[in-house]
Amino acid sequence: MRQVYLENIYKSYPNRQIFSGLSWQINCGEKYALVGRNGVGKTTLFRIIKGEITPDEGQVLRAKNQKIGYMPQEAEIVSGKTLWLELLDAFRNLLAIKDEIRELEDTIAEDASNKGALEKYGKLQEEFEIKGGFDYEEKIKIVLHGLGFPEEVWLKEIKKFSGGEKNRIFLAKILLEEPDLLLLDEPTNYLDIESTQWLEEYLSAFKGSVIIVSHDRYFMNRVARKTAELTSRGLEIYHGNYDFYEKESAERLRLAQKAYEHQAEEIERIKDFIQKNIAGQKTKQAQSRRKKLQKMEPLEKPHEDNKQMKLDIRSSGRSWQRILEVNGLSKSFDHKQLFDDISFKIERGEKIGLIGPNGSGKTTLIRMITGQSEPDSGQINIGNNVEYTYYDQELVGLDMDADVIDVIWEEKPQALAEELRSYLGRFLFTGEDIFRPVKSLSGGEKSRLSLAKIFVNPANFLILDEPTNHLDIPSVKMLERALSEFSGTVLIISHDRYFLDNTVRKILAVENRDIKEYPGNFSHYWEKRMEQEQESMTRSPKKDSSDTKAAWEKLKDQRRHQKRIERAEMQIALTEAKIEEIAEMLIDPELSSDWEKLASLEKEKSELEKILEKLYEEYEELTN
Repeated sequence: MRQVYLENIYKSYPNRQIFSGLSWQINCGEKYALVGRNGVGKTTLFRIIKGEITPDEGQVLRAKNQKIGYMPQEAEIVSGKTLWLELLDAFRNLLAIKDEIRELEDTIAEDASNKGALEKYGKLQEEFEIKGGFDYEEKIKIVLHGLGFPEEVWLKEIKKFSGGEKNRIFLAKILLEEPDLLLLDEPTNYLDIESTQWLEEYLSAFKGSVIIVSHDRYFMNRVARKTAELTSRGLEIYHGNYDFYEKESAERLRLAQKAYEHQAEEIERIKDFIQKNIAGQKTKQAQSRRKKLQKMEPLEKPHEDNKQMKLDIRSSGRSWQRILEVNGLSKSFDHKQLFDDISFKIERGEKIGLIGPNGSGKTTLIRMITGQSEPDSGQINIGNNVEYTYYDQELVGLDMDADVIDVIWEEKPQALAEELRSYLGRFLFTGEDIFRPVKSLSGGEKSRLSLAKIFVNPANFLILDEPTNHLDIPSVKMLERALSEFSGTVLIISHDRYFLDNTVRKILAVENRDIKEYPGNFSHYWEKRMEQEQESMTRSPKKDSSDTKAAWEKLKDQRRHQKRIERAEMQIALTEAKIEEIAEMLIDPELSSDWEKLASLEKEKSELEKILEKLYEEYEELTN
């Protein structure tokens, strides 16, 4: 069933065309990853779907009584309520029924023979139960635990939470409202790894439709079954997750380039024939070729969007072997013990990921390393000739009232204006952009400017706190490449598992007020952690052995089941892609007279459609 249909949408802003004839049909239950570079119009598209802005031309058709939930990238909930009361508001209609039931109970208590009240009471009780009246509090608890809110903060006033926590509260409320269509713009920005994995599972089981914009490729792979790529040329649909899209888009580009080159060669051959024969014995043939040339629909030259950051991180020179040594460090914050007598070392050239739950003290640890905060006890020693630079996820180092170029000039006052203009161009600030005030920039632009700020001068120790937040995927990939080529030492806080896998070779995990070291990237760490959990289960007391075995078998069953679902999704994606490929071949003018080939293609398409129908049936059985 069609849920939302964008038909021939046009939208422009002063001096800039965003959409030109864009169309998109979103069906019930579909789960999309929406990809495209920063500034291409993803947020504008979300706001058009939601109805917050209207297109200049075209129409947006929404199913009747459609409920659309939209989480902007910088969403923060504003409320004078406590966390619990704010999330209760997601069930306001249900609570209104509950209040009405209570009023009817009072009425019936006074007059038990009131048939009208009794009849209405029965109907409301049934409606209350059907709509989840007996489990809404449990739903709130599940979401709060999933998004990393411990019970001790449930009665805390929202105004006392941090910006990142308010973003998570916004997400919690929109999930509890259970809209028909969820539009999520970078929902994982303020989640830790475990909360991100919980959200993956939640959205995978969600019955409604979902469209996500995210820089987290693992997240998109787990949630999305289709990918919509938004470019300056329009919207293109891919029948698979992000990994499938990457391979398929490269193949489509290759085929389009091949077709374009083939046509260009054909045009040159025809022109050459016409030129040689228009006045000779083959004049009629030349005229016929000229008509063919006039009727030929020229293919558009394939265009690959190469507008992306160009990063080259310079090292300031060789430091001592020991970059950093932490001994016996303890730290409490806001009456909470974060670290208790921790010790660890970082050696020259190491590339390390620092991970842990939200609130475990990762940023506090980095602030102590950079001298912005003091430990309660213990020592932090930085080696000789170590020159560090620090990326702050809150971007507090950016002067919001300054112009873009002034931010970099402050870091490198001896530089010439043209030198800085060229440097900023590598971070996609061109033309008059360099004179824009920082406060007018988008989240992605501020992140790029902050990277430009910390990399303008050489350093040999990079300390990066969530550097991928707000960046688009091409920029994240460029950062990955630059960090891999960087000869110095790197310490990164990140919840982006794909990014960690591609950049770090050691994990420091904050666990129970301590730091544990794991060699390898994130995937190696996660594999080791799963092994430890399995060992812990098998070593549990004998009296619980039957329960442990049952839990272990259940875990294995769940994993096998998930793998079957993932295989089914991939088979569906590949079959849909093949059907689409054949459908395009069937309308190819060059095959219009090849009846045998057309019949063969029709037969193959019909067989694939039958296979697809069976695959969908199997998938429904697996997911229900």
